Amino acid sequence: MILKKSLQTQSIRNTMKTSTSLFLEKVMLSDRNYRHPDNYRYSRTTMNAILITAMMMLFGQFSMAQPTNIQINSGNEQPEEPSVCINPKNTDQIIIGANANNYYSSSDGGASWAHGFLTSSYGVSCDPAILADTSGNFYYFHLVPNLSRVVCQKKEGFSSPWSDGSFTALYNNYDMDKEWATFDPVKNNLYTTWTRFNSWGSSNPQDSTDIYISKSTDGGLSWGEQKLISNTGGDASAGFTSVHGSYPATGPNGEVYVTWWSHAGLMFNKSTDEGETWLNTDLNITNGSVIWLYPLPGIQTGVSFPVIACDRSNGSNNGTIYVNWADRRNGGIDCDIWLAKSTDGGTTWSTPKRVNDDGPNKHQFFNFMTIDQVTGKIYIIFYDRRNYTDSNTDVYLAISEDGGESFANYKISETPFIPFSTVFFGHYIAVSAHNNKVFATWMRMDDGNVTLWGAPIDPATVGMNREPAVPFSLSQNAPNPFRENTFFSFKLEKPSEVTLSVLDPFGKNVATLINHETMTLGKHVVHFSSEEYNLNSGMYYYSLVTNNKTITKKMIYSK
Repeated sequence: MILKKSLQTQSIRNTMKTSTSLFLEKVMLSDRNYRHPDNYRYSRTTMNAILITAMMMLFGQFSMAQPTNIQINSGNEQPEEPSVCINPKNTDQIIIGANANNYYSSSDGGASWAHGFLTSSYGVSCDPAILADTSGNFYYFHLVPNLSRVVCQKKEGFSSPWSDGSFTALYNNYDMDKEWATFDPVKNNLYTTWTRFNSWGSSNPQDSTDIYISKSTDGGLSWGEQKLISNTGGDASAGFTSVHGSYPATGPNGEVYVTWWSHAGLMFNKSTDEGETWLNTDLNITNGSVIWLYPLPGIQTGVSFPVIACDRSNGSNNGTIYVNWADRRNGGIDCDIWLAKSTDGGTTWSTPKRVNDDGPNKHQFFNFMTIDQVTGKIYIIFYDRRNYTDSNTDVYLAISEDGGESFANYKISETPFIPFSTVFFGHYIAVSAHNNKVFATWMRMDDGNVTLWGAPIDPATVGMNREPAVPFSLSQNAPNPFRENTFFSFKLEKPSEVTLSVLDPFGKNVATLINHETMTLGKHVVHFSSEEYNLNSGMYYYSLVTNNKTITKKMIYSK
């Protein structure tokens, strides 16, 4: 709960099929006012042509459709920390829960939304978690105002009202926090986990935190025994030295997996008998401590809660467990999104893989992950500041089709926003996917006002069915021959470390345009001006080096 309190525009990018090299050469040769950008002597014709050409060169090969952003809330309820779920029985039906007691329903795939306030005789406070089972029933898990219990309210079908709810973890002398839940389609069980505090936020060293789990075998009508699953607890400060942020998932044979934070690192435990027994020792996914609380400009409290998911599809990655989180291992001004996976039931874990594919020293935060259990695709949503030098913030979606070995990153928000740290903004956002129907939801803040937004994501138009980039290719520069300016274009099939250089006829380096920079997959265009390097007329080479491979091509410079 960490200090818990409680534009819509359409962007259409047309596919551009004009030959970029011929077009650019024609414009540059025909426009006598063309000069290097630093001289500020472009004519309007050339400026427009270069802008259009750059867009063509960047997006013409595989144009990415910008998802339409939809404002979900229409009132002043200031919703944050959304949880979203697509009904697997009818993917046009979507429900979102958001702090403190909001729910939003869509029956048209997220194009329009109806809002309601959740009520229960037990009370409704915060930390919504929305699930759907294989029969199309929805479940809304949440805490209560005095933090004494975890409540589950059920909607038996999309059009039915929410039940008053059932509860687990009733402790009059303890505080509950950050519950999450999952549905097991194999055994038809519901599981919910939470952190139990002796006293939330206590500095008393005698107070402690532990991770608990409870199971329902009757569709959330009643709950079984609360079982302790963390072998090592923490203090009750609700900070780095507490155990916190548990998240459950289930496997293809009904296995139950749980991850959470502790002062020792990112922890994991599992049960192979429907939650009855657990490993005697917690496993450490990160093999060391992780700073999961950190300052972020414009954010009241920078927090990364881990998310766990297991592939239950019929694909090649069936049974693989994935855990996603954010941390600052690369420095105080560089929060990144990470993924680790296990292919042996959680016994061993891969080295964490960086999900965001930008350069260093930019913040990505508030991660969330889901797996499409039909296709096996992994979707990770997060806030991203790669495009700015200030607190302007975009929303990105990373997609993997190869079991988390590589990710394609896409900006899904239409415009950035700047959050204020004086306004509580929550700690996470959300995405849900089923059979290639994907819906992402997030908060944005404008002048201190928090609103809830979303976007239906079509994997085909967000890049998954694009024309594949040619592996490690370098095009002929254009124009060639050139007098003052030319452009180099190359493609990468995956994020790679790149060096791009210009060499004289004897192989001597005369210009380094890219020097060991990590660049994203796809097409890249680099401008080169001979005036910056005082070149003599003649033949030169340009060389692209990455992944221990080199491509070199000739070009002609004529003053």
